[in-house]
Amino acid sequence: MNDSLRYDIKKDSFRCTICGRSAADGIRLHVDHTMPVEKGDLIMARRYRKNQANGIGGLIILLIGFIGVVVDAVVNFISENREAFIIGGIIIMLIVIITLVANGIIKRQRRILLNDILEYLHLEDIDNLLPDYDDRIIVKSRQTLNNYDDIKYLKEYECFDDVWNISDTRKRVRRSIETFLAENDFQIRHQYAYIASILNDYLVLADGYRVLVVYITSAGNNKGQRLIHLTSRRIDEIDAHPEYLMTKGEYNKLLKQQAKEELDAKKRDFYNHVNSIIDYANMSKDNLIVKSKSKSLDDLVQKLFDRTVNSIQKVKQIDSSEWDMLENFIINTENDVRKIVLDDKRISDYYQSEDFEQIKETCKLLTQSRKEFNEYIDEKAKSISKLFGTRVVRNETEHDDVYNYIRAYKKSITPFTAEVSSAVFGSAENNPIGYIIKYFYPDKSQYKEQIQKLKVLIEELETLKEAKIIIDNYKKEYNQYIQNVPDYVLDNDEDGFYSRLGLAVIDEAILNVEYRFTYTSDGGMAQRSFTVPMNEENIIELINSLESKLSMEALAKEQRAMMTSKLRMQIKERDNYTCCQCGNSVYAEPNLLLEVDHIVPIARGGLTRVDNLQTLCWKCNRSKGAKIGL
Repeated sequence: MNDSLRYDIKKDSFRCTICGRSAADGIRLHVDHTMPVEKGDLIMARRYRKNQANGIGGLIILLIGFIGVVVDAVVNFISENREAFIIGGIIIMLIVIITLVANGIIKRQRRILLNDILEYLHLEDIDNLLPDYDDRIIVKSRQTLNNYDDIKYLKEYECFDDVWNISDTRKRVRRSIETFLAENDFQIRHQYAYIASILNDYLVLADGYRVLVVYITSAGNNKGQRLIHLTSRRIDEIDAHPEYLMTKGEYNKLLKQQAKEELDAKKRDFYNHVNSIIDYANMSKDNLIVKSKSKSLDDLVQKLFDRTVNSIQKVKQIDSSEWDMLENFIINTENDVRKIVLDDKRISDYYQSEDFEQIKETCKLLTQSRKEFNEYIDEKAKSISKLFGTRVVRNETEHDDVYNYIRAYKKSITPFTAEVSSAVFGSAENNPIGYIIKYFYPDKSQYKEQIQKLKVLIEELETLKEAKIIIDNYKKEYNQYIQNVPDYVLDNDEDGFYSRLGLAVIDEAILNVEYRFTYTSDGGMAQRSFTVPMNEENIIELINSLESKLSMEALAKEQRAMMTSKLRMQIKERDNYTCCQCGNSVYAEPNLLLEVDHIVPIARGGLTRVDNLQTLCWKCNRSKGAKIGL
């Protein structure tokens, strides 16, 4: 800046543009940059571009004027007559007028094009969106001016959210302009190159946030200023590092909070994974063809609960090795659950195939020959429930975890399950029969009837066990017809396969009835359970315990021997394994089902004594039909 330029600026008013005082007041005036001149700072470029047309027009006018003078001199030199002079003047005036009109047309074209483009971009208020600076801060010392930075500004005015929002808005403006400049339909219009240069100048302003820091003394003198430019990259950096704007205590608190949030997020991810498995099991369970696989699903989900429900919540560190173990366990469980469902789907598809229909047709005659026996065994299996209790499973919600992060799982359990307290659980382990009576036989008035049914139950269970052996022998007769049945069908659903062919099937659950006691601590943190199988030995002990609770008179009426397996075998051996009614025997029919029958039925006062027992084949016993109708 030379002295001539300084004088030209001062002579505008010889007054300070900040405080308004003049040289007449005895102060010394200085010329200062309104904005600092820094490399790459093009804040004034926009204003320069907009006024550039006027400057170019002035130069053109001066040039034309000079040409006019030259032309006039030439005209005077050639001819000093008046007509030549007038003609020259007219020519000059026409040139000037044409130049001014052309300049006006150019300016108008540029203005219209710029407005059209800004309207197309929805940036009509771009001058408000992109001012020369966003905030103006006054400081009281040179040191403060020199040391003032973006962090100090953001801390002092607590305005980072506003700064971020403004920067984010400008990012969108910048992307809009850059996309437009890359390709648009305005490029064919006149003056586009000039407008494109203006848009490029806007791009400079469309970056970040600017703060003008001005040093003004207490006397009102402007001693300097600095422009602090927070680029969008710098703003993003501060956003990613909030500790920049925090005290040490605040930062430590933030770290703890972030660690907690990260840990909670990981726990939620694990809980969501567990929940997805539970949802899949719940959705698939009722549709399983192989119903026995429901128990497998129950066991898998139970293990999933036991291993994860509270273990996930107990992990305290994001980098704990426990996460890997939990993840492996969850993934393996998920694979096992999905395998059960997918295998079941394969079996279901096979049962609907033409291959299976052909096997059914081939085995039709064989199945018809066993039809009466199969119906008899089915009747006996159903009668068991009347002797023992209603064997209808119910869906019971598996316990939720204490933190309520895990969804409920509908686990099928038999009605012979008692949920008890910790104290009762310990006592039940030491005296299982006593607590079976307490929880499953609570009505003393029903003891006599229940004792009678339990005694019949012993006989019927033995009959079904023998029938199961015979059924297994019958299965061998089907072997020649089922050579091409896929292994995955027989391996996973053998009973279901033969049942669909018409062969009687005895559910293992019928032969292995059990009472179950379970204890779950508050919140599900601990689980314990034990079962009491209802085999012959335990049923006899249960009967004896019930009889001991009857009065002497009632006991005398109920006291009689029980049909034990030993007694059954004794009667069959006595009768030489031959039916006492039709004469058929195991020697003539190896797979003959023999039963020991009361000659005088129990319902009519018959006793379980050797002289009141006889061996009957299943057909003869079925025709007699008095035993099960109790």
